[in-house]
Amino acid sequence: MKVTAKFHGILADWVGTPSAGFDLHDKANFVDLMKEIDRRYKSNMPPQLWDQEKNIFNQKVKPFKDGKALNAMDSPLLDGDEITFMLLMAGG
Repeated sequence: MKVTAKFHGILADWVGTPSAGFDLHDKANFVDLMKEIDRRYKSNMPPQLWDQEKNIFNQKVKPFKDGKALNAMDSPLLDGDEITFMLLMAGG
């Protein structure tokens, strides 16, 4: 299956692209996508955003699927899904 990850704002700068396609196995879930992001882009990620032990973005980066926060690591993915990663910012 093909899944697209979209990286907004400064995340796109660190990753090196605003969008990337991933070929995942048919029953892939969010963990599988994170493994591929780790494999491709971990070396570009600053430590304040990337959890080196878990090999995932930390809580400062929020993933969204279909406009809703993706909270469960075992969330299933479907062919054609777009997962958007946004850096949460404080301010007002």
